[in-house]
Amino acid sequence: MTDLKRYSTGIPNLDKRLQGGYPEGEAVLITGEPGTGKTIFGIQFLNSACLSGKKCVMIATEETPEKIMVHAKLLGFDLESHIADKKLSIMHLLEMRAADPGAHAGEAQPFTIHMDDLNNFSHLIADDIEVVVIDNMGTCSIGMELRTFRDKLETLLYLLSKQRRTSIIIMDETAHEYTHRIAEYSTYGTIRLLVKENPYTGKMERFMYIPKMRGTKLLLDPINYDITEEGITLLASQGKKDKPNC
Repeated sequence: MTDLKRYSTGIPNLDKRLQGGYPEGEAVLITGEPGTGKTIFGIQFLNSACLSGKKCVMIATEETPEKIMVHAKLLGFDLESHIADKKLSIMHLLEMRAADPGAHAGEAQPFTIHMDDLNNFSHLIADDIEVVVIDNMGTCSIGMELRTFRDKLETLLYLLSKQRRTSIIIMDETAHEYTHRIAEYSTYGTIRLLVKENPYTGKMERFMYIPKMRGTKLLLDPINYDITEEGITLLASQGKKDKPNC
């Protein structure tokens, strides 16, 4: 299981858990509740990939590029320098949609983002892009029938895989549940982020659970982590008695 080429997650101890990082050319789903650090996962991955010389793109459905860069800078990640070096670009779907209102004039809600937007914009990504982060795909699932969502998701993942782009698909927990967690069946791996009360300490703590990562030998125990001034940091294991029920 160690023959796959991998890209660092940007979180050293998580790389060890994943035998080196995310599998090259595959899409991994990151899902979780608000405040669990989903966007930070994407930022750390992009920063690590840019530092290693990869060309990257972030497709943002909610936050503007300016807000994402400020968020990253507060954690010590200088995405602006990667943009200046042409290693990173950030595409804001809503801004791009608003820039061409004529293309959506016949729609009842021309400024609502759909899965079709992601599939269309995937064709606009430069050929030399190796890493893609989509944050947040949940926005695109609103009001969509389950079968239609799955079909369009499968199309997007096929395009990314065909182009050998290592991708992180971020999806909020509400949308993930609304779509019956169907994205987990389509992606190569899944990392679930959650906040639970530790019954032994009485404290609310963050945990990540990795139920699936193809080609990777996994320990299914939840992993305790924190969000620090330097981003996501894995904490030392406290033993089985402190592990929440996922």
